Amino acid sequence: MIRESLELYNRHLIKILLLSVLFVIPLTLFCYVATYYLFDQLTSEQHPNLYALFLIVINFVLVIPSFMKLALTDIEDDELPSVGQLIYEGLRYFGLILFLTIPFYIVGVLGSAFFFIPTILCFAIILLIPFFVKQKTVGDVFRQVGKTLRNENIFLLLDLLVIVSVQILVWGLLMIIFANFENNFYVYGLARSMMNSFIFPLLVFYFTIKYRKSELSL
Repeated sequence: MIRESLELYNRHLIKILLLSVLFVIPLTLFCYVATYYLFDQLTSEQHPNLYALFLIVINFVLVIPSFMKLALTDIEDDELPSVGQLIYEGLRYFGLILFLTIPFYIVGVLGSAFFFIPTILCFAIILLIPFFVKQKTVGDVFRQVGKTLRNENIFLLLDLLVIVSVQILVWGLLMIIFANFENNFYVYGLARSMMNSFIFPLLVFYFTIKYRKSELSL
């Protein structure tokens, strides 16, 4: 699946770059500015870190439909969508993904008091929702999510760890690179945006092949 993901990335590099510039980077910058504002305006008792974590989660799940559509059309040999169509795909499901993510995020945060089991389950559901958001009804979305949860089991935890580890690793490398430079708020924001524009497509391609494999013929 890693090889197929890299091949997808290479075949559509120009389109991925355009989509990143027009969609991923602006979304990441918005989340980054919002995070900075929350830490600046809220006290520690108001838990700004929880809001910041939510923005980080949303930043990833909202771009999934766009890159998933690109992956599926390529694998199924359908007519490739334009960059505008890919952006529309992300905006089209923006509200539904947000609506379904918020309650699971709240339950996941509250569930951290119970040995993190509800937290892991809720974050796994949050990750899966965008991959099945095109189902006809919300019930169908959750049926597909439940089916994937049963099939993947512990491997979903590993997928969550992969997402977190990759983000931490790449962000850490960027911080090392910028350590000897005079950096400001905008430089760090742009660095994070560029990181997401490179990492997110690869992650989405990989998970699309993995979670939608029953519908694909690689």
